Amino acid sequence: MSDNNEVVTVEEIKNGFKTIQNNICSYLVEHTKQEYLEDLWDYHKGTGGGITRVWEGENPEGFFGAPDAGRRYDVLEKGGVNFSCIEGDNLPSAAATQFNIAPTTPYVATGVSLVLHSYSPRVPTIHMNVRYFQAGATWWFGGGIDVTPVYPNLDQVVAYHRGLKAVCDQFGCDEQGTTYAKGKAECDSYFHLKHRNETRGVGGLFYDHIRGDSSEAAKRKAWRFIEALGLAFVSLYRPFLEENISLPYTLAQREFQLYRRSRYVEFNLLFDRGTKFGIQSEGRIESIFMSLPAVAKWKYNYKPQPNTPESELTDFFLKPQDWLSLNQ
Repeated sequence: MSDNNEVVTVEEIKNGFKTIQNNICSYLVEHTKQEYLEDLWDYHKGTGGGITRVWEGENPEGFFGAPDAGRRYDVLEKGGVNFSCIEGDNLPSAAATQFNIAPTTPYVATGVSLVLHSYSPRVPTIHMNVRYFQAGATWWFGGGIDVTPVYPNLDQVVAYHRGLKAVCDQFGCDEQGTTYAKGKAECDSYFHLKHRNETRGVGGLFYDHIRGDSSEAAKRKAWRFIEALGLAFVSLYRPFLEENISLPYTLAQREFQLYRRSRYVEFNLLFDRGTKFGIQSEGRIESIFMSLPAVAKWKYNYKPQPNTPESELTDFFLKPQDWLSLNQ
């Protein structure tokens, strides 16, 4: 572990993000038995580029998770774990305005972003983003993680939030803004579809700008927190995948999953800041839209039947809850 007063370099952060990407991809390949497509790309407006790793499954029509020892079915219908590090001389307009920085200030943006959509409605969609941004003397870390289930398991949701709190408790303080309570509140507020009056899922953590007092010690602590959050992904995701993947599901449950995915698409296209930054900076569009599911459906004025798992999702799970106080 480095001394807190040691200078944190862009190279160290970049290599740390690559380690996070490799760690997550190794786990997914091992436990899904699906290989990813790797795409190396260069940033056409400056220097740098990225490593895009994408999973696209191909299951037969009519597969609903029934056990079949004679064939292995794909777990991930669509997913990606992307690393990028780009440098340029012209800030996107939103960043220049927000930080009151001259648009011609050189900048560096690096991080890892992932989204995983399973075939099974029993396995939640999960998103994580960990990132670093620097423009001149201005720098900040950010990121977060959120889970979007279709058929939630309350025990798993509570355990997931307790796991997030454990990561935060290693680093949290009011100055850094990395406490669990702050990150959860920001997540509930950010991943909220105002036009639907519902959260995107069961939340998690979200931190937009972690800076502390801008000292090297504060920067080191902020980096260690973001690094720890990225490295914790496997342990946070493991129960959602490994405990649920063998559960069978019906055609009706699959249809409800596709309907709920449409809300995911709406958020990413209407509100997601990472999507907007990527488009404004003329980033690689294939990597930006990797987060979208392969299949989604919109139904006119659909409402689930009362007292069903589908209505429980919208009536309970898609409203901010004090998950830590709930009994498992």
